[in-house]
Amino acid sequence: MNRRKVLSWLTLSWLSGMLSVVIGACTKKSSTPGTTVPKTGTTKNGFVEVGNIQDLDATGRVLHTIEGDNKVLVIRDAENTDTLYALNPTCTHQGCPVDFEQDKQNIFCACHGSTYKIDGSVIKGPASSPLKTYEVKVDGDAILVNPKAI
Repeated sequence: MNRRKVLSWLTLSWLSGMLSVVIGACTKKSSTPGTTVPKTGTTKNGFVEVGNIQDLDATGRVLHTIEGDNKVLVIRDAENTDTLYALNPTCTHQGCPVDFEQDKQNIFCACHGSTYKIDGSVIKGPASSPLKTYEVKVDGDAILVNPKAI
């Protein structure tokens, strides 16, 4: 085997190795750091456990990945503590993440300033559509969410 052929094979091997690294780096990850997969999985009624009441009371919100990259933000109505809201925490303006501002009792997008009520309706744009909502219920201390948007 001559030197040119050996260098061609080495170059081809190096390129194929780099291609696999690039493809691996570009694929979506199945979970987001700081979130956990539900311990109990899907219940027989189609609901997924996303957290518990103690976590909600301690932090004011529960943020959880439910399916793939789909997330849910669960918050409690300060005026009616029996009412929980489960929302998709993605701004409807340009897809930035939103978060709950407990002191103001609203949901805010830091990218462009959109503000939502705790039920997901728009208070201030540029967003013009409400956040997607999910059915939520409490079973004992567990917070359960139906991952199909309402």
